[in-house]
Amino acid sequence: MNSIEKNTLKASRGFSILEVLVILILLGIIGAIVISRGSSADPYILQSQDEIVKSHIRYAQSRALHTASDWGMRFAGSRTYNGRSYSNYWLYKGTDVNTPVRFTVANDGKYVVVFDDNSVGVWPLDIATQTTVTFDRWGSPGSTSITLSVANGSDITILRNTGYIY
Repeated sequence: MNSIEKNTLKASRGFSILEVLVILILLGIIGAIVISRGSSADPYILQSQDEIVKSHIRYAQSRALHTASDWGMRFAGSRTYNGRSYSNYWLYKGTDVNTPVRFTVANDGKYVVVFDDNSVGVWPLDIATQTTVTFDRWGSPGSTSITLSVANGSDITILRNTGYIY
């Protein structure tokens, strides 16, 4: 073999394993950055808050069932806190719908806030309906179904007579 053929064979060996690993690691890092910037957690936040509000309604229903007296939730529109507009609601007992009863709620200071008057605010879930839901000692909201309109389209419905919440 002459020297030209030997140099051509040396030049066409390919990449070393170290070079391939470095390229794969760089591609992995770039891919992770692109994927993380392209996805948003907003739909999951709204879905989880929707379930939080449903659980609070179920709590009011449970209190009515276990104490044999009326309990309910008052949905009062929105309330501003730290520059954000929170959907505001509270638990009440009996017929005193304007006096919030304190109940244990995880206050994260951002998505769920417990105000000084014991009412609760959720953000960014926007509950447009201002209404009162009262459960009797049987856990029933009465003879009319109640629907809470939520801006993201995941309305919360409390079925008449049975109190089933979906």
